[in-house]
Amino acid sequence: MSWRLLFERIGIRNLLVAGVLAVGGTWLFLGVLEDVISGDPLVAVDVKIHAALQSMRFPLLDSLMVAASELGDGAVTIPVILVVLAWLVWQRRLRSATYWILAVVFAQVFVVTLKFAMRRARPSSMYEGLQGFSFPSNHATLSVVTYGFLALFVARAWGNAARLGIATATALFILLISFSRLYLGVHWFSDVLAGISFGVAWIATAAVLHRVGDENESDASSLGVASFVTFVISATVHIIMQHGMDMTLYAHR
Repeated sequence: MSWRLLFERIGIRNLLVAGVLAVGGTWLFLGVLEDVISGDPLVAVDVKIHAALQSMRFPLLDSLMVAASELGDGAVTIPVILVVLAWLVWQRRLRSATYWILAVVFAQVFVVTLKFAMRRARPSSMYEGLQGFSFPSNHATLSVVTYGFLALFVARAWGNAARLGIATATALFILLISFSRLYLGVHWFSDVLAGISFGVAWIATAAVLHRVGDENESDASSLGVASFVTFVISATVHIIMQHGMDMTLYAHR
């Protein structure tokens, strides 16, 4: 690997953006982690944000936020992950398939390990076992890694305008899932902030490493269609089957 190779395959603008996201995301994550461990003022902000959001809850928005939260559940993300993996293998893009599955698995292992090490309690007791720990937010982290990395694969072969649209839509979607966890009182603000910052740093790094070794700009529109159809089907089935129980689980306390 050389700087010339980085510039040729990625471009100086994209490399700068990726560098800012990777370094900035890592710095923000470590800063939040330090604040949580030391009990800095961010922890007091967590309590205030949680109290403010719980005071604004009402039934219709509760139902919408529960549905938004369910879009980040494993029942939705796992089918999408598997379809993307199958598509990459079918297209014989084995290097991309390896990066894809390693990015998701590493993020999941990292979150679970840190939850176990930190053992930070959630704002309210609604889960048991390891799921009862809140830091960092698994929904926020895996949403960034899964949907964010998928967006990079799909948008890569498109023009700048389309890429911007895909990036914007994906970012808003991830923020909706993340906000739903705050609104429903499942996580503290610092949990979600740490999950997003780590996820952004991780996919920015993975994307650069992947791009350096892969100049393939082949059409990935069929991947976008396959993953979107899978998402719609799995999300619809999951919400229909789980929504009633989740409304009880996330009821305002």
